[in-house]
Amino acid sequence: MADYLAAPAPPDELAPVLDFGLFYDRVFDWDQDEHVAIIGRTKHGKSNLARHLLRRRSYVGYMAIKARDQTLDDLGGEGFTRFYDWPPKRARWPHRKLTWAEAPKRLIWPDATDRRIARGEQARVFGAALDDMWAAGNACVVWDDFWYIVRILGMELDAKQNLLNARSANSPQMIISQRVGGNRMVELTDQPTWIFWGWENDARNLQLTAPAGDPKREFIRRLDPFQFLAENLTTHQMYRITAPLPGQDG
Repeated sequence: MADYLAAPAPPDELAPVLDFGLFYDRVFDWDQDEHVAIIGRTKHGKSNLARHLLRRRSYVGYMAIKARDQTLDDLGGEGFTRFYDWPPKRARWPHRKLTWAEAPKRLIWPDATDRRIARGEQARVFGAALDDMWAAGNACVVWDDFWYIVRILGMELDAKQNLLNARSANSPQMIISQRVGGNRMVELTDQPTWIFWGWENDARNLQLTAPAGDPKREFIRRLDPFQFLAENLTTHQMYRITAPLPGQDG
């Protein structure tokens, strides 16, 4: 959008810039029956932000789809154990099923090096994991990348069921997606309590974030690299935050 056609910058006080530590400790709340969404372009820091926010959750099942991802590899330092298959079992004899207490944070990451095999394998493993987490209750389910899981793997009904009904199982959901458009799911934006918007300048995608002239839309269009607009859909408060990158958070 040409600068002379753009709306003026909204007042800073409508979405103040907060230090991430202050935001995380004093502002951000995430109850067991609430969902969170992170929406932004590739390489904008979505997985890194998720890594920080997930420190609030004691039990996590993180569904990952990429063949390689350094940010997700680093989750081992956050207490996550990678599982290629489901249900997860102990590595040593006897190969019994692990309890959640033994492996509370699980990175569910099927081998995706073979493109054709990966689709069927990911859908099978993720489906089995969702069934197990639904039955167990209390586990946070992370969908990364949401569009791929919903559209490529054909798990739209699973996503809808979890977003609409998982609260009854005290199972908070975290949705990580590149954009709102293309998902065909209004649940992506009307079910979370917090939405973290990354920078966007595509006119079609901006139309889905807010009406023209809305301050939220202008904040999203003007965000710095790796910065997110944190919007609380319950209180309607907004903040601009930047999560420390790996190696910067001590």
